[in-house]
Amino acid sequence: MAETFGSSGTTQSEQTIENLLNKARASISKKEIKEAIGDILAVGSLRTRSVSHSRLPSNNQQAIDFCSCNKGNTKQVRHGKDKSCHLKQFVNGVRSKDLDAIYDVANSPCSCGFAWPSCSSPKHLEAIDLLTESLETEGHYVSAITTGLGIIRLRPISAAGYCRVAKTIRLILKLEKEGKKAKRVNPKVARTLATLEKDAGLTTARLYIFMKKLVQAGLNNTSEKYRNDAHDEYDQILMRMAHSLKLQDSLRDPAAKLPLELLRQIFSHLDTSDVIRSLRVSKKWNRIIKHDTLLWEEVRLAQPRNPGNRVFATWLRGHQGVKSLTIDEVSGFGLSAKRLYMLLFGLPNLQCLIIKTAAPHRCDTIQELDPAPSPSQKLGLAQLSLDGYQAPVSLLVQLLDLSKDTLEVLDLVQTGSKPERAIEAVRMPKLRSLWVDIDMAGTSTEEHVLRMPEIVASTPNLEAFCLNGFQLEWTPGQPTPQGWRQLKHASFGPAMGIEAHTQGTILLPRIFPPMTESMEKIEIMTMNPVIAHNYLFTVMDGAEARHPLHSQEMGLEFDEGKLPKLPNLELFRSRCAIDVGLLGRLLAVPAAREGSLRVLELAVEQRWAVRQRHLWCPVVGLESIVVPAEAFVWMESEKIEHLGLYFFNYAGFAFQYGQRFNGQPFLDWLDKFPALNSVSVYPDWPGEGVMPFIGKLILHPRVKKIFQDSLRTGYEWDEACLLAVQRSVDLYHCDFNVPYGPSLFKNW
Repeated sequence: MAETFGSSGTTQSEQTIENLLNKARASISKKEIKEAIGDILAVGSLRTRSVSHSRLPSNNQQAIDFCSCNKGNTKQVRHGKDKSCHLKQFVNGVRSKDLDAIYDVANSPCSCGFAWPSCSSPKHLEAIDLLTESLETEGHYVSAITTGLGIIRLRPISAAGYCRVAKTIRLILKLEKEGKKAKRVNPKVARTLATLEKDAGLTTARLYIFMKKLVQAGLNNTSEKYRNDAHDEYDQILMRMAHSLKLQDSLRDPAAKLPLELLRQIFSHLDTSDVIRSLRVSKKWNRIIKHDTLLWEEVRLAQPRNPGNRVFATWLRGHQGVKSLTIDEVSGFGLSAKRLYMLLFGLPNLQCLIIKTAAPHRCDTIQELDPAPSPSQKLGLAQLSLDGYQAPVSLLVQLLDLSKDTLEVLDLVQTGSKPERAIEAVRMPKLRSLWVDIDMAGTSTEEHVLRMPEIVASTPNLEAFCLNGFQLEWTPGQPTPQGWRQLKHASFGPAMGIEAHTQGTILLPRIFPPMTESMEKIEIMTMNPVIAHNYLFTVMDGAEARHPLHSQEMGLEFDEGKLPKLPNLELFRSRCAIDVGLLGRLLAVPAAREGSLRVLELAVEQRWAVRQRHLWCPVVGLESIVVPAEAFVWMESEKIEHLGLYFFNYAGFAFQYGQRFNGQPFLDWLDKFPALNSVSVYPDWPGEGVMPFIGKLILHPRVKKIFQDSLRTGYEWDEACLLAVQRSVDLYHCDFNVPYGPSLFKNW
């Protein structure tokens, strides 16, 4: 009768075998091993049968008989279990030095003339595998081994048989060893070893060798040499067995055949921690990695322990080619004055040094290098970055003086007291990027006063600067700083102020060097309008500098033509609300309409964030709320990809707690930008209505990324995340104060 198929696409015979195997597994779980063996391979005569929907197997039918490899649906003849020829043939094959001998044995008749069946059905293999497991559990170890070898006969390119035989032999050897240790003989193990030695000449020692060589043959027969189908879990088990037995094939280097150049290219994509671990893989890898100078040009250590001066000196001698060294957490490294000297002068090619720590209290304070460098000693550092590491002014002056002729990038973030004094003391003609960030918490404004003329004089060729945590000082009669003709990036952090020794601030002379037309990124994250207007709109009129706070104040005192054009401007962010008229004159032409502006973030209301009893109290406010689509008509651009807005709510003019939020005008504004793909929204609104607004942003057809701080946890956040996943939108919670500075420049 023809084979029929079930609803799931499996044949009826496969479903029948699966039912019988499930019954056998249930018996094994109940420790009813004999019943399980009976379910898999029943005892007694069996009827010739055909398989159909109307005829289900009776209790004495064998699961294996239902496999399609039983031609004519007749029961296959079994190899006599009392015959040793089957086992002897495999032993002889293993003893052969030919790796293909076992494959040939599996595909040949038994020496007694019995023709073994061949089948690729997973269910057939699974049935014999379960039978072998049952025999092993019952203690019939010889039968388990010969049945496992039968799996190899059935399909020699499958790893199942090799795994099963090796597992059984390993169990026998383990039980025999435990018996010797306990001075107690296991009768089943003793009978098994006696039978194997009598029938196949396998003593205990030879049995172990037989297992190793059989696994070795299994690796050969299951490789791509004979098969082209996918590997399964048994292949992984076989490889783990080979590795445990320390077989050569399992220990072979997968990259042994690759050319040296390609290996070096692969290693170059690893971070330092992985490269160090790779040194222990093999002698070849160790030799390649140690002698590849390119791999050690950039070294990054995550949390290095204290290596000791002798070990550290040895490491320095072996890595003379290091050009960039980053220590992400230096608190446990034991960075003393002597070790810092060893690091700086022990690496002659060092160009970039980055030291970070989140635990400055655990680091030693270094006043000066030990020993003190001689006047002829100089460093070739192009970048010096200290993040969280407390460095006194004396040490900073020493480091800058040693690198003043080569230094191009200087980052001093939370480095202790008065780093600005060190910058003022050393002239660095090649410095291109300067980032100085001071934590104002617990300090007075007088402690961190930045004198811009001195800073500009020390860094005449600066292209990017980021300042945060300073008071900017100006005194009457002080000239406007001149310089920074190549400046491209300017960033002011949230904690910035102005210390002016003069009457009033509206006509405060220019504190910063004049803005150039080469500007590419401007970021004003302070909400101090004096700083914003002083940098953006102060223009020189003869000997005087003027800057208006509103467009109405321009008149004859303000020559619009003196504002620089910004054709290269790519990013403009401002958390400080700027008069619409002034902003239009600065950005409309050529930055937005004709230039390269891609990122724009604005504040539409002037708010100094003062929270009192859950209320936001506006200190200085514009007379009307700015509707972007109406006020910023000049900002309609086909190039802007990211749009952001701060401090906005269009529900009404009164800023009252509990008032419902309305962000629809922002949504209307998005339609003016065909290239838009991401937005950032920081309404700073404690009332209701923000969640529906975020939902509308997620559903917007062009928005693919959203940065916000209104939702972070809770039911509304979970709902928004679910909707974002459905719409393939990336939803981020990004704190209000970050990011800003050089990291932002790199990301954009």
